[in-house]
Amino acid sequence: MKYLKLIRFQNLVAMALIQYLLRYSLLIPAYGKTNVLGDLQFALLVFSILLIAAGGYVINDYFDTQVDAENQNEDVIVGRSIKRRVALKLHLFLTTTGVFLGFYIAYKVNYLILGGIMAIGAYMLWDYSLRLKRLLFVGNFIVAKLSAIFVLSVSAFEILPKYHIESSRHILIILCIYATFAFICSLMHEIIKDLKTVEGDKKFKIRTLPTVWGLNKTKEFVKWLSVLTAFMVIIVAIYEFKTQIPALAYALILLISPLFLLNVWIYKAQKVLDYERISKLNKFIIFAGIISLYFFI
Repeated sequence: MKYLKLIRFQNLVAMALIQYLLRYSLLIPAYGKTNVLGDLQFALLVFSILLIAAGGYVINDYFDTQVDAENQNEDVIVGRSIKRRVALKLHLFLTTTGVFLGFYIAYKVNYLILGGIMAIGAYMLWDYSLRLKRLLFVGNFIVAKLSAIFVLSVSAFEILPKYHIESSRHILIILCIYATFAFICSLMHEIIKDLKTVEGDKKFKIRTLPTVWGLNKTKEFVKWLSVLTAFMVIIVAIYEFKTQIPALAYALILLISPLFLLNVWIYKAQKVLDYERISKLNKFIIFAGIISLYFFI
């Protein structure tokens, strides 16, 4: 169980779910199953991405041991139940296996640039954990950007060679909307984590929005991110599902309302437990956004 917790197994399941929902809600209905990656190739490609992501989670915890201890994070595993050298070896195994598998699939489908993108992503996760996360806003932006790239990556590989097909443009627009949603929600998640760990970050002189801007300005920024996301959901729901009551109800109840609730909670937050509750709400919003792909089937 401790190793599943270390690699954020629930996050990996959500990541796999995103790719399979995109495959069955957008790609296969548009192109047919014979014109997209085979089931085994697709599964291996997704698995390689999950391995790289898991390695990223491990190395992030490896470098964060001292800060997490200062913030009295009860979820700390590296340095307690798992030795740091074991975590480092696990990171190397997961990342190396993921990159090699990615290059293998890229070679099999004659698209080596995909393997290069995955190798760059693995390096960015390492550099983020080692150095970039300590630079003001840069670390937050990189994690959010990687989340958006993850949403785009596999499907864009399927869509771009078929861009001459009329339906491809509409699918690409939808894909970009979900990538933007992933970017904003991931950015909020990272900033909320910084709000929760502000005291430890100050002690170790880590430059985050809360330590540089202060709590009030950072909360205001999160507020406007949540409002922007809510209005984006409203526009997409009305444009895509104007006559589909279940889809509109889903957007209102499970996406728009929680986003405005997050807006209220972020202003009232004072304690670590408050930010943990907000973080869980944001994760729920992300999950609800993933499941909303079902309405495109």
